[in-house]
Amino acid sequence: MILIEKLKKRPVIAGIREIKDISVALEKGVTVIFLLVGDIFDLTRIREKVKSSGVLLFSHIDLMKGVARDKAGIRFLSQRIGVDGIITTRVNLIRFAKKERLITVQRMFVLDSEALKTGVRIVHDCKPDAVEILPGIILPSLKESIAHLNLPPIIAGGLIKTEADVKKVLESGALAISTSRKELWGIKF
Repeated sequence: MILIEKLKKRPVIAGIREIKDISVALEKGVTVIFLLVGDIFDLTRIREKVKSSGVLLFSHIDLMKGVARDKAGIRFLSQRIGVDGIITTRVNLIRFAKKERLITVQRMFVLDSEALKTGVRIVHDCKPDAVEILPGIILPSLKESIAHLNLPPIIAGGLIKTEADVKKVLESGALAISTSRKELWGIKF
């Protein structure tokens, strides 16, 4: 899968919280962008800017303004905008996106052991292409707990602040990390 190939080369995903930071992410050589801000008017302009660079663009549909969180909204993102994938906490949107042949990332908030169990059940049910575990900084302490759970590739996001954090999380089994910290976008491993 193209997402895995790109993240094996550059395992830091740029989490974009301000539209102006897309240029910074592209300059730093990221291969994947998670768009965590914006609306339908921003999407076309952003897609044009990112498309020529070969970077994969994911829309966090739960945070996107002006796009319905339903089947038609997913079709719009796929067919009219041309995003490569979506990020969401919602199972039904993962299913709709898979039908549209979008790459899917299921966000899983691990607040306690019960949230982990529920999240794993949901991931096994909807079968996303990857799962984003938040907060990502806890992944090293979960390594033993999740090793046998047969999860899709793991992306760790949230509270990862330093290059040492990135290294520790990647060594604990994550394929990649996502961060809005611009100083981490250019890290190469």
